[in-house]
Amino acid sequence: MNRTFSRQELYDLVWSRPILQLAEQFGISDRGLAKTCERYHIAVPGRGYWAKVEAGLLATKTPLWKTDNPAFQTIEIGGAQHQGNPQLAFAARAAQDAVLATRAAPVGKPKTPDTRIVAGEPTVPTEPKVKVEAFVPVTIGPVSKLHASIMGIVLELRKAIPDQDGGISIKGIRIHVASRTRMIAFLHHLAVALELRSISMGQADPGLIAEIPPDRIRFDIQEAGKHEKHEPTPSELRKEAEFERRRDFAQRRGQWLPYETFYREYDYYYSSKVSFEIHNWADGARKKWADSKRQTLESVLESIADGILYHLHFDKARREKQEEDERRWKHMARRRDLQKRRAEREQKRVRFLGELAAYQKEAADLRVTIANAAAVVDDAQPEYQRMIGWAKSRLEHLEAQNAIGPLTANLKSQNLFPENDELHDPEGEPP
Repeated sequence: MNRTFSRQELYDLVWSRPILQLAEQFGISDRGLAKTCERYHIAVPGRGYWAKVEAGLLATKTPLWKTDNPAFQTIEIGGAQHQGNPQLAFAARAAQDAVLATRAAPVGKPKTPDTRIVAGEPTVPTEPKVKVEAFVPVTIGPVSKLHASIMGIVLELRKAIPDQDGGISIKGIRIHVASRTRMIAFLHHLAVALELRSISMGQADPGLIAEIPPDRIRFDIQEAGKHEKHEPTPSELRKEAEFERRRDFAQRRGQWLPYETFYREYDYYYSSKVSFEIHNWADGARKKWADSKRQTLESVLESIADGILYHLHFDKARREKQEEDERRWKHMARRRDLQKRRAEREQKRVRFLGELAAYQKEAADLRVTIANAAAVVDDAQPEYQRMIGWAKSRLEHLEAQNAIGPLTANLKSQNLFPENDELHDPEGEPP
C-alpha cells in the first residue's frame, strides 16, 4: 500500500486509529511509521491515549505543528523512499540537476557510456558479468603531456620514497610504488574530466581537493592491502639465534642484555586495488568508488567526476540557502526592531498628547477659578489672595507650555512626528 500524503492528511490518519493498525495497512512497522511522523514534525498519540478514548474519558489531542518548509509538505508512506534529511532535499535536487545538465550538453566532452542518477546518487551502468580469477588493474594509457593542475601532485609522487612495505604517501594519496605510473595517468584523466565540468583540481593542507570557488570538497585515494604474519628469512633467524646465544652466555655471567627484535611480526602487502573517496556529508550521495573484479577506477572515471560535481553543487545550494536565510533573518530582525521602536514612539505620542490635554484642562479650570474669585478677592484674606496670585502664575506657565512655539520645539526634540519617518516599514507590520 504505497501512498503519498500531505502533513495534514497523515496527521488526521495517525489520530484516527492506533498507529499499530495503521502501520499494518501500510505494510511497515509501527516504529517505522512513528519515525516518519517524527521526521516530518507530526505529533502522534501518546501512551494511554486510545485506552482513554475507549473508556470514554477526555483525551488530549496534540495539534499539528505549523511549518512553511516545502520539503515537509509531501510525505511518502510505504515502499522505498529516500530517508535523508527532508530539510536538505532542495540541495540534493539542485546537485542532481547540475549533473544532468552537464551530461545533457557538455562542450567537447568525450562520448562515454550512459549513466544514471538514482535517489540523488551518481551510479554506473551495470556491466556484463565476467568471471575474473584475480584483480588486474586496467590503465587508461600513457600520457604524453600532463594536465597543469596535477603537476605539483605528480612531482610529489615521483619524489616520494617508498617505505619498507613499498608504500608511498603524499597528502591525499597512499599507494604502492608499483601503482605510481597508473595513479599519475588516472589523475591526469580525472583532471581533464573535471575541467569539462568547470571544476579545478589541486592539493591543499587537508589533501586532494576539487573546487568551484568558493565551494570545495576533499577526497583521497588509497590502495588497499592486508597484514600477514611475517615469515622470517634465514638471515633473520641466524641473527636471532646468535643473539639468544649471547644472551644466555651473559646470563650465566650474571649480566643482562636488553631484548632485541630482528624482524617484524607482520608484513603489509598492497593489493593493487585502489579506492577513491570523497570526504563530504552530502545527504544520500555516493562517496566512494573502488577497484573490483568487474570494474576499475578508470572505467568509472566519469561517474567519479559526476559524483564530485554532485557534491560541489550540493554544498553550493546549501551555502546559498544559508546565505539567503541569513539575509532574510537580518532583514526580518531589522523590521522587528523598527516595529519595536514604532511601538515605543506610539507610547510617547499617547503620553505627550495626554499631558497636553491635562495641561489644557487644568488651564481651563484655573481660568474659571480666577474669574469666580475676581468678585471677592479684594475683600478676601491674604492667604486667599496669595492662592489666587499663585493660580494666575500657574495659568501663565500652562499657557506658555501650550503655546505653538514651545509645543513644536518639544515635538521636534522628541522626534514624535517627523516629516521623513525613519521608522516606516514599506512592507507593513512584520508577522
